[in-house]
Amino acid sequence: MKDALFDILSLSADGRGVTATEEQPPAQGAQVAALDIPGGMLSIRVGLYIALVAFAAAACLVFFAPGLSADGWQGLVTLVAVAIVLERFGIQIYGDTRVSAGAVALIAIGMLYGPSGAAVGAPIVVLAATAFTSSPWYGRVFDTSSFTVANVCTALLFSSLVDVDAGVSGWWVGGAVVATAANYAINSGLVAGAVALETGEPVFEVWSREHRWLAPYYVVFGLLALALATAYIALQVSGVLAFVAPPVMMRFALHQYVAKTEQTVLELKQKNAELEAANHNIIQMTQQLTETYDGTLEALVLALDARDRETKGHSFRVARYVVAIAREMGVAEGSVELIDMQRGALLHDVGKIGVPDFILHKPGPLTPEEWDDMKRHPHIGFDMLKEIGFLSGAAAIVRTHHERFDGKGYPRGLRSEEIPLGSRIFSIADAFDAMTSDRPYRKALLPEMARAEVLRHSGTQFDPKVVQAFLLVYEHLEKEALEDRHEELAHAA
Repeated sequence: MKDALFDILSLSADGRGVTATEEQPPAQGAQVAALDIPGGMLSIRVGLYIALVAFAAAACLVFFAPGLSADGWQGLVTLVAVAIVLERFGIQIYGDTRVSAGAVALIAIGMLYGPSGAAVGAPIVVLAATAFTSSPWYGRVFDTSSFTVANVCTALLFSSLVDVDAGVSGWWVGGAVVATAANYAINSGLVAGAVALETGEPVFEVWSREHRWLAPYYVVFGLLALALATAYIALQVSGVLAFVAPPVMMRFALHQYVAKTEQTVLELKQKNAELEAANHNIIQMTQQLTETYDGTLEALVLALDARDRETKGHSFRVARYVVAIAREMGVAEGSVELIDMQRGALLHDVGKIGVPDFILHKPGPLTPEEWDDMKRHPHIGFDMLKEIGFLSGAAAIVRTHHERFDGKGYPRGLRSEEIPLGSRIFSIADAFDAMTSDRPYRKALLPEMARAEVLRHSGTQFDPKVVQAFLLVYEHLEKEALEDRHEELAHAA
């Protein structure tokens, strides 16, 4: 049986967090307990709840205690003493849970002496077991009351199912299991109700988290209580003492086992905490690296724009358009695929670093030889990026960003689905931005004219599926294009 709640559980002053008392750390799955709130301040609803449970316990004591017979008092005293000893010498498990078998003797009292014995024995056991502790008064009241109510109900149920005066029979086993189940349900339910009132959590959630795991133990407690009661019927006090010897030996064996494993458990907890801290640091470092990568890419793109003065801001605008179209096509936000598309759009012209300035800045048409040099820039860009881990996905887009849907593009003449989706999206975003931006040899087209050109080349230069997605986000792209155009005119003025 779990030790009293006031030895195990305490609630913080705001009634939400769980903190440890000086005597016991917080327990998981406390069976019975009393609320220990710093400063001794109880909420009104918890105070009323404790008062109601105390009233029920007092009614049990007043109604049943007078019916207790003096016959067999030696057995009652012995069982009460056994329950106190078992409660006082529970075992601390891994620093946060204290387990004892006091319930065994208490259930046996209910079987042998009925509700009268339970009404008298339960409060004596609780008060004696919690003597000389710093538990608050309301904790002791709640604990004593909940023990009393649960054990009186257990005794009543057992006596209604089993004819105790007829002697021990096979029916006792079923009665013991059912009565013990009632003891478990009432005890854990009362405690869960108190905690739920103080924290505002649903009662079932509190019960499931704190008490569900105790159910198998209570089945064993019931059977042990039946064996203890049978031993007393057969051998009186000597039978009780003989029965107690094995649990005492088990107590010492369990204590040794726990002592040997507790350090391992604590070390595992510490290692787990260290791993969580390391994982948090790794996440932070990853975020910092990502920010560094993005900053480096932006600096590189700005450097490229500074070299190719005719397309200032082009890469940043195209990257925005690519992301908008890709989202419309169902590419997940924050996915590797979307990030690769964005970076590929930013760096699509990085290969122009290998193109001579006189070709890049030539005001007139290029010669066939010069055009061949210009068409090398996708390969140059791919070779620059392919060995860089975080840019390998973007490198594929850089390599294919001048391919056409009909296979008439360069450098490899890929067609249709052979072209990566990012490059098919890029080709529309790139063309739309080029048409809506000023060039030395022409003025920018209006966005609706650029839209018409995209539609005209659907199925030839552009993927029709991507064109449909472009049309769905066109109004957004048009707004951005016009805003960028006004900003450029303002800077020029």
